[in-house]
Amino acid sequence: MRRSAAILTVALLVSGLLCACGATAEAPSAPTDTPAVLTAMPTASPEPGPTAVPETLTLPQALEGWEEAYLTFLEDDADIFAALWPEGLSGVGFIDLDLDGTPEMVVFDQGAAAAMGVQLFDYDGGNVWCVSSAQESAAGAFGDEHFTPVNACAVFFESFRLSRTEDGWSFWVNSANGTLETAWNEIIRFGCDGGILTPVSVCGQYLENDPETGLVLAEEYTLGDQATDKAGYEAAANVFLEGEDVGYEAKGLFLWNDMDAYSGWDGFLAMARDAAAAYVPIPETVTLASVAD
Repeated sequence: MRRSAAILTVALLVSGLLCACGATAEAPSAPTDTPAVLTAMPTASPEPGPTAVPETLTLPQALEGWEEAYLTFLEDDADIFAALWPEGLSGVGFIDLDLDGTPEMVVFDQGAAAAMGVQLFDYDGGNVWCVSSAQESAAGAFGDEHFTPVNACAVFFESFRLSRTEDGWSFWVNSANGTLETAWNEIIRFGCDGGILTPVSVCGQYLENDPETGLVLAEEYTLGDQATDKAGYEAAANVFLEGEDVGYEAKGLFLWNDMDAYSGWDGFLAMARDAAAAYVPIPETVTLASVAD
């Protein structure tokens, strides 16, 4: 079911569900081969949100030195980055996706159109680990101790949504990609295992379309890593869709924010330094109103 973003013509599908909350970064130009047919995603229920999950989220303190650790990692592994992404990288920012107080480094590749592949790195106080990448060979290049096959495509840093659902507080992203012939989306939830970020595939949808008629020729659905039917997919998707969005907007920088300063590898390092300085931490104590207001 899962299709690597590295081998598909990138196109942003189901853009409303990517949850870009007031995005300010300029996206790459839209593709000309936007998929012709999309099935409608489940509609969020108007009923009140979950009541069993605490309304307050308290985060631990960030690990000291996380900025220097990530920047040193980029400098030390410049040759690996150059080999994996010879065309360069388009964006970098920091988001505490696993809610442990210390942000992860989120790196966007060039993609092929509107949606870009996302690479995720985590810092555990001693090492920086590559956790997820649209480039499958990153597992061998950076080490596979904490590498997961779950990877995301997104457009903005704000596509990563912090919300409270019936399953608790967590970040989510609706990863989407496609061409005129194929289209998919995968809802990913971010957790933490042993202090390391863990992306988990919640559910996914894959469609094969007739580009001339727009008819759906084949469809597949997954629940985790198992096949399911459309009803099973929709039930799992509704957990994400019915979550209460806190309103937190993650920040980062893209190449097009300053083409002159951020071009080339030295420019990417400058962009990473600027992104670390621009990092907006989640308040240590979060309520449903504290960030949105």
